[in-house]
Amino acid sequence: MPDPLTLRADVLGWARTAHYVTTIAEDGDLQLRSEAGAPTRYYIRRRGTARWELTQTADGDDEHPVLFVADITVLDRYLVGLFADDIREDLALPFLDLSWDTQDLAPGYELSDMVRGYRTLSRSGSGPVAAAPDSTVSLVTLVPLSHMLGWSIGELKRSFLHPAGAPFLRDRRYASR
Repeated sequence: MPDPLTLRADVLGWARTAHYVTTIAEDGDLQLRSEAGAPTRYYIRRRGTARWELTQTADGDDEHPVLFVADITVLDRYLVGLFADDIREDLALPFLDLSWDTQDLAPGYELSDMVRGYRTLSRSGSGPVAAAPDSTVSLVTLVPLSHMLGWSIGELKRSFLHPAGAPFLRDRRYASR
């Protein structure tokens, strides 16, 4: 049996704050299941030695891919953003509308065209960081992620708990570092 997947303790705590519990399957895959009434489940699986896949299912439907990452720290940041919506709703904070326009991509990152149903986010000069399916959903996923990668987990969490999203957002736009 492979070593079980692990996420950072602060990311797991953030997931618990959003009412998600974690379970590790016999094969080492990680499941995040909502206890807040929504029948949403996320699965994190290894795909090779240095790649992870995040999938989602709801209401017993088939799983569908959400994100592939080349580094678990990329997934950590994505999950902080993902669970922020639920946490903000619980706290009656306003919804944060994160821009997903290609012109808002963080400096130092590039987006590919769609290839075999996926768009890839790459760090300029370093290679692929993450990939997401669908021409629109991939932008909604990858453009904000490109900005999240420039912030620490703690900074992101503080930002998502701030009414206006500061310091991650300034005047409803991504803040520069």
